[in-house]
Amino acid sequence: MKNGGYIVEKKKKIIVIGGGVSGMSVGIYAQMNGFESQIIEKHSIAGGICTAWHRKGYRFDYSIQWLVGTREGAFHDTMCETNILNDQVQVINAEIHNRNIAKDGTNLVIYTDLERWKKHLLSISPIDGKAINKLARDIRRASHLHPFDIAPALRTPFQYFKAFFRCFPSLYIAIRHRGKDFTQYIKSLNIKSDILKEKLLNIYGEGDYACYAFLLIMGWYFRKNAGYPIGGSLAVAERMKSKYESLGGEFLFKKEVEEIIVENGSARGVRLTDGSVLEADYVVSAADGYTTLYKLLKGKFRSPMIDRVYANWKLFTSIVQVSFGINQELKTDYNIQVVQACGDKIGSTELKHNYRILNYNFDPTMAPEGKSCIIIRYDSPYSIWEKMSKEEYGEEKKKIEEDAIKILEKHYPGSSQHIEACDVATPLTTIRYTGAWKGSYEGFIPTSKNVIQQLDQKIPNLDHFYLAGQWLFPGGGIPPSVHSGKWALQLICRDEKKKFVSKPV
Repeated sequence: MKNGGYIVEKKKKIIVIGGGVSGMSVGIYAQMNGFESQIIEKHSIAGGICTAWHRKGYRFDYSIQWLVGTREGAFHDTMCETNILNDQVQVINAEIHNRNIAKDGTNLVIYTDLERWKKHLLSISPIDGKAINKLARDIRRASHLHPFDIAPALRTPFQYFKAFFRCFPSLYIAIRHRGKDFTQYIKSLNIKSDILKEKLLNIYGEGDYACYAFLLIMGWYFRKNAGYPIGGSLAVAERMKSKYESLGGEFLFKKEVEEIIVENGSARGVRLTDGSVLEADYVVSAADGYTTLYKLLKGKFRSPMIDRVYANWKLFTSIVQVSFGINQELKTDYNIQVVQACGDKIGSTELKHNYRILNYNFDPTMAPEGKSCIIIRYDSPYSIWEKMSKEEYGEEKKKIEEDAIKILEKHYPGSSQHIEACDVATPLTTIRYTGAWKGSYEGFIPTSKNVIQQLDQKIPNLDHFYLAGQWLFPGGGIPPSVHSGKWALQLICRDEKKKFVSKPV
């Protein structure tokens, strides 16, 4: 195209499916690297599962309790580049990860300071110093893991060689405990006290949760690299949206993709549910993985690994969140409490393990001054909700609210008399606004078998198309999802023979 006698090269266009944090990351880096981009989002706001909603002056947060990378590392760099973190964002490093309350009412407090946690564990079982020291040593070693800044397909042998030496203590732990779930790991410590052993096992229950994932989480806390940004999930989403639009990106809200258009083995655009067609040079799906692969692409572009993953990898169980706005200041030393309640019922759900009760008194944006925001969460299998009628759904939400008020009253006596707002969000709520497969808010569980695996961002026999988001790897979470958006643009820049940049051109 000519402009005043000069030839101006037309920008290539990238369409991004999904306006969650991974989709906005794709869009931000697309704009930084000289592409035109559009993000298509079915909801009326950005953020996807990284969201919150307002009721009567209260903000009910659905996502962030802590973010890996708030202090240092590749995740930190990416979050700064995408405006999740900036100089105006206050990050809190909690002294306590959570309090785990057993059926008998006794506590296990998980402190984020490792020496303090060791003292707490020793107070429970003075005879288990050797096992406790071993646990602390493994956590310290695991904390040396540093994520790559570069997409897997672009890494060189030399980069892997450097990473091996930099992350050796963490890799040693990964290899040493390869194939162990959390239960097997705790048992391998040879703890003498049955009381201490049972309390530690209660952290995750009997499911196959990779011990390496637990050690990493505790290691990040130990390094003060897993803080909480004041304002929570909605503020994160709003900062990313602001960044994207300031770079010239465009959102299309309340639009839904029906099909990814493929011609001659290349993605060429999308067809929306309203019948309109949007053309593009590249398509990146940051939407639900199952929907993308098996519906938007009609299951035509798969690999044996993709089919194996979606057939065999376990999902995080969908959740119910009951949010309360309380016209009273409710103080606590334990902002996150995990309450063992196996066999108890909330609504139609019989709890297999626990419920969580969160008090947001540390974040002034969640409730007006002198008031409190309290959230109760529990696992509720999608199968309970899948075929529920509209009438049954309404009755179930009423029963959940009644049962949740009893729980609230148990932990904060007298507070039920001061309820100003109550909201019940179910797995069907999650599906309605985000499309998450089976309502799973965080995708695949990191198990002893899959914890270090991930899907390729490029799928077989389809050019000009990439995947991004939490369905690429076990564990989900905001930082790696945002990171995957950066990786997608690195791969597109490689295809276009352009130098990738992480600042506006």
